Amino acid sequence: MSTVEAPPAGPPATPGRRRHTARWVAAGVAVVLVVVAIVAATRPSAQASQASSPLTGRQAPAFSGHTLQHGQTVSLADYRGRYVFVNFFASWCPPCKEEEPDLITFANQQRVKGDAGAAMVSIVFNDSVATATKFVDKWGPEWPTIPDNGGAVANSYGVTSPPMTFLIGPTGQVVGDPLIGPATERQLDDLLAAAERGTSGTGRTGG
Repeated sequence: MSTVEAPPAGPPATPGRRRHTARWVAAGVAVVLVVVAIVAATRPSAQASQASSPLTGRQAPAFSGHTLQHGQTVSLADYRGRYVFVNFFASWCPPCKEEEPDLITFANQQRVKGDAGAAMVSIVFNDSVATATKFVDKWGPEWPTIPDNGGAVANSYGVTSPPMTFLIGPTGQVVGDPLIGPATERQLDDLLAAAERGTSGTGRTGG
């Protein structure tokens, strides 16, 4: 009965060879990480998109509530004669955290215009007053934030997921289509500018 002899084993790897291989592996990983970093840096950031709403061009649903900041009573009717953005948010919502700096920058720019600038009101969506208050305390927005007990306001606006932002015109009508997702400062500027020109319609804003 014949037997098959195994081929002779190759020479054992020397420490120098192992170090050389490790250096090549490390270099390869570094290249991959650099590529990933470049891709991440050049990828467009997430932003809101506009979607049609049956409310566009119609009278905005009324709402009122006590602000989380100072307990003052605020209603949509308080802003008649001005443009006002109505923003639905939640503390557990990552895109809401992403858009907050842009909302703050935009609101600050509008505030210096006085009554000629657009106002903003935030409405808590499916969140507890305690956690929403922590969110407000952390970011420090100066515009009113009110809770939505039972989700009645969100339901009237057709909001199913935050963030979502509506623009209400001086006569109380919803102007243009709402922004769904994290709104950027430029998108808010564009939506307001289109409304002031009377060309908002159902156009889509870009970033």
